[in-house]
Amino acid sequence: MLIMLDQKGYIHIKNYFDPKDIAFEADKTIEISQQIKWKYIKVYHNIFINKFINIFSIIFPFSHKLNPKLYDEFLKINLKDIIIKNTSWNCFKINQIELQHNEKYNYQSTWHRDCKIANLENIVAIIYLRDESGFRLVPKDLENNMINEYPFFEEKSYKHGYTNLPKKFYCEFDAKAGDIVIFDAGLLHQGNSKGKRTHFFVRCIKNKDNTMEDSLKPDTLLKDLELSSSNYNWDFNQNYFSFKNRIKSFINLLIYYFPVFKIFKFLLDFKKKNIHFHYSIFQK
Repeated sequence: MLIMLDQKGYIHIKNYFDPKDIAFEADKTIEISQQIKWKYIKVYHNIFINKFINIFSIIFPFSHKLNPKLYDEFLKINLKDIIIKNTSWNCFKINQIELQHNEKYNYQSTWHRDCKIANLENIVAIIYLRDESGFRLVPKDLENNMINEYPFFEEKSYKHGYTNLPKKFYCEFDAKAGDIVIFDAGLLHQGNSKGKRTHFFVRCIKNKDNTMEDSLKPDTLLKDLELSSSNYNWDFNQNYFSFKNRIKSFINLLIYYFPVFKIFKFLLDFKKKNIHFHYSIFQK
């Protein structure tokens, strides 16, 4: 597998762990986050219907303020062992962990890179807690051919993120609960799912010690989280039925179920250079 990670830039390890208990605790954590109004979340194209919150990601998911049992279950996966075995690293640091989720609606990100260089110094592990298909990645051995046709993809840019990349240049994962996908963060990839999903997104960097970012540890104080989370402050006390939020809901609903503008752009794109139906019922 080390050879494949070096040559392809990714590995897909199937049926690595029993997902039953950790999936239960993850679902419980998502539920608790709304009950206690955990503001460190990301929300994806929310539609304000009966105060439904379409949580995309929970930041600092291991905090004891949420669910102490989740971290215990995460440790049982033994991510350290699988990363050390499948890289040339002796030690590493976890510098990002999110419990990513999607309760309703299709999701598709832009094509993007999480870092500029694909040199296996910065990797991502996706730990699947339920069956999920759609994640796309351009393997390392196809990178040069892809860039020859699409030179702008060499840059770490979101400008051309919804380019309709031919399937010959990427692989699409059909993952099951209990699988782990590890890939070089510098490779071009695209998040993509239809309907419900739940997984851990874990970013690791080569390091002289085995450690974790302080803010990610279960016993981190809330005042310390405040200092490192200024971008993630969901307001649970907002008026969901204010005029502004009703308009916002209507727009999101319209875009998803009746993407008239996207259909118009699709018809005008004669060469079908771009993906047009992301975040809609017509998403592929």
